[in-house]
Amino acid sequence: MLVIVSVASLKSGLQISVERPQHSANATRTYNSFDEARDALLSFGIAEEVLNEYLKLLPELGTGERLKFPPLDVPHHDLVAEGFKLGIG
Repeated sequence: MLVIVSVASLKSGLQISVERPQHSANATRTYNSFDEARDALLSFGIAEEVLNEYLKLLPELGTGERLKFPPLDVPHHDLVAEGFKLGIG
């Protein structure tokens, strides 16, 4: 499933959002630890080197500002396994 993944730093942790382009389906989860959020992003197939470079940019953003990754093809079952409920279609 083609999705756009973004991450934001919040006072309560890191928030990951997943949305389907050209659809109204989106889902958000907040992770209390950086490592949990990083593991979730890795499970979406983002290369570790790319992920590390993106996450280095988070401190430069304000609280709640989103850092978007390029569109990814993530299997629906992987999204569900991480708690992101998006419709199929």
